[in-house]
Amino acid sequence: PKVEGIVILAFDVSGSMAAEDFEPNRLEAAKAVAIEFVERQPSTVKVGVVAFSESGLSVQIPSEDQTAIIDAIERLKPQRGTSLANGIIASLNTIANLTGQPPIVGFEGGEVPPPLNEAPVVSADQSSVIVLLTDGENNMNPNPIEAALFAAERGVRIHTIAIGSPEGTQLTVNGFTVFTQVDETGLQQISEITQGMYYNAQNEEDLREVYESIEPRLKIEQEEQEVTAVFAGVSILILLIGGMLSLLWFSRVP
Repeated sequence: PKVEGIVILAFDVSGSMAAEDFEPNRLEAAKAVAIEFVERQPSTVKVGVVAFSESGLSVQIPSEDQTAIIDAIERLKPQRGTSLANGIIASLNTIANLTGQPPIVGFEGGEVPPPLNEAPVVSADQSSVIVLLTDGENNMNPNPIEAALFAAERGVRIHTIAIGSPEGTQLTVNGFTVFTQVDETGLQQISEITQGMYYNAQNEEDLREVYESIEPRLKIEQEEQEVTAVFAGVSILILLIGGMLSLLWFSRVP
């Protein structure tokens, strides 16, 4: 057996991710522990990277090339608003491109179409997960809960990681004072709908522990393996032992 699957790291790159209550700031701290997470993954797990602010963008297709994945993470920079739904949809489409599923289209500023089934069930052996990292509340369309229903319909779990306090705090970003508040209820709903986990990180150490605790529940793939060589090797070993014993007992090799 071998562990295989797809993990999408979806980063909120809104402007508040430049806040310096994490060292050196929220985004850089998130990138550092995400890189450690990537380095721990087995070579059979493909990791992709999505960045979202007003829109969502796949910046690294799922790959086993850890160097390319880490380079994509390091290139992330803070942008502007926060659309969780666009981050989820971009992540689902990134997975779809690899698995052959149809992409989800028609979300430019409008409502998310209803999911195909009213009661989606996430398969126990599903091999694709999204790790959604954000520090704020959704402030743009489409509705992230409807996007989460699409993820559940496609059997993709979403683990949500909140950076910051649900009570909210004022931060100075690029010389401007802004109020940022984690929508804890919304992130918990997204995770519950997709049978994922919700985490809250108040500092860099919390964030590191969160990544260490995430087990993507990837698929264990059973593979048949050719064993003829094993039996041939054992047979040769037995013949050699037999020859040595014959030489010791009878002073000749049969």
